[in-house]
Amino acid sequence: MNTRLLILTAAALAALASPAFAQTEQFFQTCAHGTGDLQITACTWMIKNGKQKDHDLAVSFLNRGVAYQVRGDFEHAAFDYTQATTLMPEYGLAWVNLGSLYDADGQPARALGYYAKAVERQPDFALGYFARGKAYAELGQNDSALADYDAYLKFEPNDPELFNNRGASYLALGRFDLALADIDKALALNPKFLEARQNRGQVYFHMGRYGDAVAEYDAVLAGQPKNAAALYVRGVAKLKSGNIAGGSADVAAATALDAKIADSYAAQGVKP
Repeated sequence: MNTRLLILTAAALAALASPAFAQTEQFFQTCAHGTGDLQITACTWMIKNGKQKDHDLAVSFLNRGVAYQVRGDFEHAAFDYTQATTLMPEYGLAWVNLGSLYDADGQPARALGYYAKAVERQPDFALGYFARGKAYAELGQNDSALADYDAYLKFEPNDPELFNNRGASYLALGRFDLALADIDKALALNPKFLEARQNRGQVYFHMGRYGDAVAEYDAVLAGQPKNAAALYVRGVAKLKSGNIAGGSADVAAATALDAKIADSYAAQGVKP
């Protein structure tokens, strides 16, 4: 169940403010659409010129925060996103981006609090529900994740990531038919979505469809030959199908890449 941090951050790059006066146009455009140091410099000028208020100032802080986050400066990014939420508490994207910093740092519980703020302060902000659902799933609270994914679906009915993630939550809950339906939908929307194929392989495994599982993992490994998880589950599926040599080779290759892979999958019911 991979996260979608790039979307949570990249979305901010589209945030716009109305230029307060004509001579700021170049700084405004660079702050809104630039990257790296140029974007930081432009946004800093916009913040310090004293002409922006409330919404426009919040957007400049947010865009500068994105530039900091992209270059890995999470401390300055957190400061800027916090300034944005202080200036405009109903700014859902600022709350989501603030949460994404902690998501990226492996702190989904802390991220969850900020995603909840996004939903509470801006209930019509679709990405808030997706982000909160993802955090719930990472914390193993899949029933809550499903509720948020269902809410997000009302805003974005054709997002393959949504169907893949909701399918993964159904998978975690052992609701395999629903998981398969969602993941099939994700792949119908994006046939090259390897994470969805990997999830579908695991659904097939739990349904006892070991040959179908192997075929899914074959496709995943063609694009990601060092994917330890795919190698391991494919190996176990081969063993279940009676292909002892092939299964043992896959399991050995997976273990060489990740010594703890067998333990992590045993907890999910995937074991020889």
